[in-house]
Amino acid sequence: MESFVNPREEEPSGETLIVKLRQFVEDSDLSLYQIASLIGTSGTILSMWLAGTATPHLSQLDKIEKFLDR
Repeated sequence: MESFVNPREEEPSGETLIVKLRQFVEDSDLSLYQIASLIGTSGTILSMWLAGTATPHLSQLDKIEKFLDR
C-alpha cells in the first residue's frame, strides 16, 4: 500500500498512521490492550481502527503519531 502525505502540512495522513500502527501491533510483543493504553484509548477502539470500521479523530491521530514516534 502506498503511503499518502498531506502536501500542505507534510504530515502523515490518518490512513498512513493506521498502516504504521497496524504494522507496529503485528511486530510488537505487547498486547493490543497494552498498546491501546499507551496510546490513550481502549482495546476495542484500537481494534476498530485496525479493522477499518472506525476512523480516529484528529486528536486521536495526534496521539497515534506521538506514540509511533517515541
